[in-house]
Amino acid sequence: MLSIVIPAFNEEKRIGSTLNKLSIWYNSSEIIVVFDGNDNTPEVVKEYNAKLYVSKERLGKGGSLKKGIEFSSYKKILLIDADLPVTRDDLNKIISTNADLVVTTRKMVGMPWKRRFLHKGFILLTKFFFPSLRKFKDFQSGVKLVDREKALRSLDNLIINDFLFDVNLIYEFKRRGYKIKEEEISYIHDETDSKISRKLIKIIVLMFLSLVKLRVYYSPFKGILKSRTYLKAQDFILRILR
Repeated sequence: MLSIVIPAFNEEKRIGSTLNKLSIWYNSSEIIVVFDGNDNTPEVVKEYNAKLYVSKERLGKGGSLKKGIEFSSYKKILLIDADLPVTRDDLNKIISTNADLVVTTRKMVGMPWKRRFLHKGFILLTKFFFPSLRKFKDFQSGVKLVDREKALRSLDNLIINDFLFDVNLIYEFKRRGYKIKEEEISYIHDETDSKISRKLIKIIVLMFLSLVKLRVYYSPFKGILKSRTYLKAQDFILRILR
């Protein structure tokens, strides 16, 4: 049995097609949609055999995935983006892989050169901050398979609620000695209604700040994150970026 968790911030235009395919491909699986937006996504989700969690506050991608993991029922949890950027064959390959965490390396199809360049740069920067992850080829793919029990044990250390959640998850599993495998997939990049492309500069800055936050958290200086100076600086930067 399989649980499928989908974070959905204002995904009314894309979630229907995704749920239709997943409900056909994996009709005995549990599908959980975590919504933290303000559009008609819940109304679309209710047309399908899926569980819906509606948050009144913004959770972020990472926060939504954590909620989905908590609400899931089965040992294997597939974490996947709302635009379903992967084929059924690749999903089957991921699901059949025996590991505590399966991360995917993307063969990019249709990604603009600017996004591709920034993607490569982010990988290098992540490996600089976390040298133990140097063997991984990709961090931000929106398709992962995770062992529920291992994920729940790690939940307290999954402190990132934004797009950097993936790095947090991989690093936490790595430091705990859990079994991680990489699978290569064909990743269908779709710019339509892409939230990253619309706010690219803002998201790049926020991801860099989250990378710094994560590095400090896993250091002897984690107390800095609760200091007044840090919190004021963080609030100031977020207000500028709004």
